[in-house]
Amino acid sequence: MKETPQLTIQPHTRPQVLLLGNGMNRVYGGASWAGLLQKINRTPFTPEEVKTIPLPMQAVLLSEDHVDESLKDLRQELTRCELHPWLNSQLRKLLSMPFDCILTPNFTYELECAADPDFLNGKSRYRKYQRHTPAVRRAEKRFMLHTYYSLPTQGGEVPLFHIHGEARKPDSVILGHYFYGNLLFCYDDYLTRRAPNRRYPVAGDPKGMPVMSWLDYFILGDVYCLGFGYDTAEMDLWWLLCRKKREISAHGDLYFIEPDRKSAVTKIALLRAYNAKHLSLGMAELRPEDYQGFYEKAVREIGRMIKERR
Repeated sequence: MKETPQLTIQPHTRPQVLLLGNGMNRVYGGASWAGLLQKINRTPFTPEEVKTIPLPMQAVLLSEDHVDESLKDLRQELTRCELHPWLNSQLRKLLSMPFDCILTPNFTYELECAADPDFLNGKSRYRKYQRHTPAVRRAEKRFMLHTYYSLPTQGGEVPLFHIHGEARKPDSVILGHYFYGNLLFCYDDYLTRRAPNRRYPVAGDPKGMPVMSWLDYFILGDVYCLGFGYDTAEMDLWWLLCRKKREISAHGDLYFIEPDRKSAVTKIALLRAYNAKHLSLGMAELRPEDYQGFYEKAVREIGRMIKERR
């Protein structure tokens, strides 16, 4: 693995952070949650019949608590660089922006493939980009708080963290309350040591605060949440949003970018209770064919906001 350069957060700055979910992938029929559930299903139930239970538990039920084994069976399918031209174009626009960090809960590699179409062509290719912070001695196999890919951009490189694991490492994928609970323990343990009494040491070194985990970026940065529904079942990210609100040192906001929907009114109210900002971009109750225009508008708005802050 290539020697890892030190990631830092400069004094008196807010890191600019993209939190990118699966929404843009779905515009032209990319992998869906329902499709994944159908492929790992070992039961007589259908994905529709289990919709009333939390999302991570749906996968546990349908795989009969063998999510890791099911994902190993799908590894070849989930590790392909096959991007629709529209998606590739939008991802490249995002990669051209001066983000300090990109976070994704996706297990797949759309961003990496937009940066390098040969990313998944053999182990030596992805290892070219794999890095880890000084908090660990080697790339993690699970609970990936410190391991990332350093992707090439117009301005240099940007760290990309798969915060819920990746398809190439099925044991790293976070699904089910057992793994969410263990992940939350890791968050709390790290943040208790890194920021005692809910105060990050952001003003100590004029050269900047060393980054040891993507959690540093999430807590301190302006986070642009796009294509990620912030489902209430994602208990680790709700916990982190609550922790971000309680951080004493100066820190940024989370911008939840999603059209207005009557079905999401209470979720939006809960996000606002945690000081998140909702950006609907003046769009509401969209039809499926309207989402391409929404995401194009969202990408432009994120670019404008980052330019203002820079």
